[in-house]
Amino acid sequence: MTSDSNDTEGAARTRYVTQVFEHFRAPLTRYLKSLLARREDAEDVAQETYLRLLGAGGLERSDVRVRAYMFKVATNLAYDRFRERRVRKHDSDAVLESVPDNAPSIERIVTMEQSVAIVKRTLLELAPRCREVFLLRVASERSYEDIAERLGVSKRTVEREMQHALDLCQRRLQEGE
Repeated sequence: MTSDSNDTEGAARTRYVTQVFEHFRAPLTRYLKSLLARREDAEDVAQETYLRLLGAGGLERSDVRVRAYMFKVATNLAYDRFRERRVRKHDSDAVLESVPDNAPSIERIVTMEQSVAIVKRTLLELAPRCREVFLLRVASERSYEDIAERLGVSKRTVEREMQHALDLCQRRLQEGE
């Protein structure tokens, strides 16, 4: 490969990552605000996540996979912030801003990660259309009408498929407890 084709591929990859990041930036920032005490921290972690995505090798060109990877990176960066604060607070006599009481505990975070793993496994059990309905609704935040139009089925069919996916995920989550 020539240097020019590598530059072109790199630019195309950067455009793709930027496009996906911008598309999911609002839900990512909301999620980070729920984890972190300060708004500035959420925005800083979101930007750091974007930089990590740009540097990540081997990203698939799948919006759903990039979104999942983006949220995983952001979650790990948020945990790093928690740990840094805890170390600074422990090592220093200075009073530092601590994690608020409404922040999720480490146990809750681990439970959430285990639940996500259960949902991922459950999605693989679903029929392809049912899985696609679920992912379009949850990951892409599309309306039932939009999904129905995109898949060429009725809105009622989309609602039934979504309910089936939710019911199965709920059962698997209850079994996993």
